[in-house]
Amino acid sequence: MAKIEEIERRLQNWSRWRLTRGAGPLGFAAVSLGDPPVGVRTPFEEAPIPTNAIEAGETDDAVRVLPSEIRRTVEVYYVEGRSERHRLALLCVGKATMHERIDRAHRLLSSNFAAKNDRAKQERTRVESLHQGRIR
Repeated sequence: MAKIEEIERRLQNWSRWRLTRGAGPLGFAAVSLGDPPVGVRTPFEEAPIPTNAIEAGETDDAVRVLPSEIRRTVEVYYVEGRSERHRLALLCVGKATMHERIDRAHRLLSSNFAAKNDRAKQERTRVESLHQGRIR
């Protein structure tokens, strides 16, 4: 499976956001059922990975417009699936099909974000040119 690094990072951020539903401040979970009881110390504590809620929302919008079988695969792969076996059972597909769909999702999302960035640059150029015309 050939994942696009930036898309994988965004999807990991999106999955954390989806799992917490932005419940806590700055995207952190308000309650974690995996935490030890209050007052119990663990041998080590890991810092939580922060979630960029704005980026996650943009990613969520992009995932929602994916073709249905690709969208469902992304949701299962990043949010619902615990193990590969569990993911395959939920999707009722073979391993190669699941991996092909994830590859396709990465390519589609990459194109979507590139097009969005291009539109933003064009709009900025347009606004700057209007502003320059007013200054003169």
